[in-house]
Amino acid sequence: MSQTTTFTEAEIRAMVSQILGDLSAGSPKASSAPAALSATAIESTTPDQLFTVPNPVNRAAYMQMMAATPARIGEWRAGPRPTIRSLLRFRADHAGAMDAVFTDVDRELIDRLGLFFVQSAAPDKAAYLMDPNIGARFTPEETSQISDHCKHGAQVQIVVTDGLSSSAVAANVADVLPALQQGLKRHNLSTGTDMFVRFGRVRVMDEVTAILGCEVTLLLVGERPGLVTNESLSCYMTYKGYPGIAESSRTVVSNIYRNGTAPVEAGAYIADIAKKMIDTKISGMDLKL
Repeated sequence: MSQTTTFTEAEIRAMVSQILGDLSAGSPKASSAPAALSATAIESTTPDQLFTVPNPVNRAAYMQMMAATPARIGEWRAGPRPTIRSLLRFRADHAGAMDAVFTDVDRELIDRLGLFFVQSAAPDKAAYLMDPNIGARFTPEETSQISDHCKHGAQVQIVVTDGLSSSAVAANVADVLPALQQGLKRHNLSTGTDMFVRFGRVRVMDEVTAILGCEVTLLLVGERPGLVTNESLSCYMTYKGYPGIAESSRTVVSNIYRNGTAPVEAGAYIADIAKKMIDTKISGMDLKL
């Protein structure tokens, strides 16, 4: 009888990474390939991009565009369909985006970073995804937990939440958080109890502000993933926010990940903005950076 082999999530991820690595390696150089295959030689501009257009009229223009954007440029086709290479890369990127939404942030990472763990009013992932409002508030029990265990009246309160990408939190927060904490300390700003909110939306930061009475609230949140990256983190910031505050009152630092704003650089920059908010007592569109 045949046996069914099962794999752990880590093993599956490792296999996918190996396959994508093989795809990115490209084919042999045109000089050593048969003439019929030389037109399909593959060039790479970045580790995540491949150029597969045979015999382009203006190769330099293609390369210039690919250097300026992570968008899919320079793909080719097999008749009316994408090539197997392009299709597999597309499906892998789509699977990564799905994983970012539907998996949870590892509790070990949360504990290692010393974040106080709470959960929004969303009872599970399905409810959280179906109702954006439920992730923007707490149950009375969680509200009491935050009030009893967290510092009140700090100048700066840091909140981390999964948002729509657990991958963004896993990839960036361990680098952003120390730089942010160090920057706030350098500015002599008092900080509250750093916390992690499971199933949180951006507006949950306003609930935290109302509970703890902090001046500036910083929310590090995983943004909705796409086919370019599933690791983009953003920081939303408000000065004396409150439930129902206008979205224009939030200052945002976005696109924090390895190919965007460097996580360590972002942490230091966010600390500088927090200091300016406290000095000027404003945030959002009225804050001149």
